[in-house]
This record gives sequence, C-alpha cells and structure tokens, in this order.
Amino acid sequence: MTHPPLAIDVLDRSGEHRGDDEWLAAAWEQAQIVVCDPDNERIAADEDGLHYYDAGSAPEGERVYLGGEHPPVFAVLADLPDGLPGRWIKPDWDRRDLAIAVQAIAIGHWHATYRFHPTTGEPLRPRQAGWELSADSGRPVFPRTDPAVIVLIDDGVDRVLLAQHRRYSGAPKTGPAAVRSNRYACIAGFVEPGESAEAAVHREVGEEIGIKIDRLEYVSSQPWPYPRSLMLAFRATADPAQQLVLQAEEITDARWFTRDEVRQMWVHTDDTTPSAVRISIARFLIDGWLAEG
Repeated sequence: MTHPPLAIDVLDRSGEHRGDDEWLAAAWEQAQIVVCDPDNERIAADEDGLHYYDAGSAPEGERVYLGGEHPPVFAVLADLPDGLPGRWIKPDWDRRDLAIAVQAIAIGHWHATYRFHPTTGEPLRPRQAGWELSADSGRPVFPRTDPAVIVLIDDGVDRVLLAQHRRYSGAPKTGPAAVRSNRYACIAGFVEPGESAEAAVHREVGEEIGIKIDRLEYVSSQPWPYPRSLMLAFRATADPAQQLVLQAEEITDARWFTRDEVRQMWVHTDDTTPSAVRISIARFLIDGWLAEG
C-alpha cells in the first residue's frame, strides 16, 4: 500500500457550488444522502458500507453538501433513523464509501462543537452548504482541522521503539479509543501553535520517552475524523543505547521490539483487531517497516 487507507481523493468536493442556493436545492432532489450522528461518532451504515437515502427518505437535519454532481452527495447531521444504530467506519468498505464517511464525520464534528462564535458568543448558523458558520456580527467561522504528528522510530537495524499510552491502556476494544488499546504503538501528539511538524515530532518524542531522534523523514498523511485531525506520519532512527525516560502521566511503558514481536502484536491479531487499528496511520507505518525485513 503506497498511501494510508484513509488518504482517498475520489469525490470532487465541487466547492464552486457551495454558495449557489438554486443549484443546491436542485441537487438535493437527486442526491445520495448519508446520515451522520457526530455526537455519538456513528454514521448510517452496516458491515458492507454506507446506507444512502434520497430526498424523500432522508431525516430532517442540518444539510452539508459534500461534493459530486452525478450524483451530488449530501450529509444530514441528525440522530440515526430508528432501527439503524449506525457504526464506526470499516476498513473493507469501498474507497468511495470510506472517503464520504471520513468527510461527513469530520465536518459533523465541527458543526457539533462550534455552536457559538468564538469571539462574540453569538449563536452560529450554517452557510455555504455547511462549510461556513456565521453570526449576525463578526467574521465567519471556517472548518477546523487539527494537525497531529506520529512517528515510527527504528534502531537502524531490525527493531522499533513502541510505547504503551496510559490513556488507552485498558480502554474498551471498540471505536476510536481502540487504536492503541492494550498494545504498544507509535509516539504521537498534536502540533502546537507556531511549531513545525518536524519540531513537534522531536518535542513529543523528547517529552514522552526522553530520547533524541535522527534521520527524521516525512512519509505521508491521512485525515482522522475522530474528531477532525490530519495525521502527519514520519519515520525516524534513534540510538537504542539511550536511556528511556517516560512521561508518567502519558506513557506506562516503552520498549524496543523485533519484527516477529511486532507481527505478533499488530498482524497476527487481525481477527480480533478493531477497525480503528486496521485503518490507522500507525498500522500503515508499521506495515511499511515490516515489509522491509
């Protein structure tokens, strides 16, 4: 796999239509519509993929034009229809369903959390087909994407350094929290204001496990819709002779693992591995490293 599983560009977002109310009204009548419940991190779907509604069967709710023309694709942000509890996204859905689901869930999270203008406190209402929020005064609010870095550290030979994160150890083995539940994973963290992605990697590694890294290289990126992050993936090398100094409030353990140990932890458990793990960019980095040896 040359790209992370959620780095998919198959739906033209057709931003030129977002401000055209007449076009949007006509497009709604012929649209494919997905229903997204961002508060509960669920989208109307089953094991095989998304459930699509038409204008006559879609529930009431806030509409967001996601893109496309033949057909147009909309999301409705609402409680899921009765009898359909919805689900988290699945890695074996087709690429179009995955791309639509990631976009719908991420924009839905933004709508759910940005209800008031951050400077005036006024209630916000959607415009531009759901891609702007505005109040009676003040500038419009645009969608937020939070950049985060993740790094796989190797010893330059045949081992990688993985950590067990305190906030995920013992977590339920379902949903987004399961990405690093009861397993050792890559070091990751959010980019701080005024910081480059590369500087964030060095800082996070130093803070969480207390070592210095070399040969830092950017690999790829993918959106992560829980809630609305962009994961920036890196590879690095570190001297394994360095002493690990763990950040107690973040990391419960960290150690060097061989390829066989990593396969046992990440690959041989696929039958019981949650969807979140199989489509995470951490898994993408680890699979890439395993394929090298």
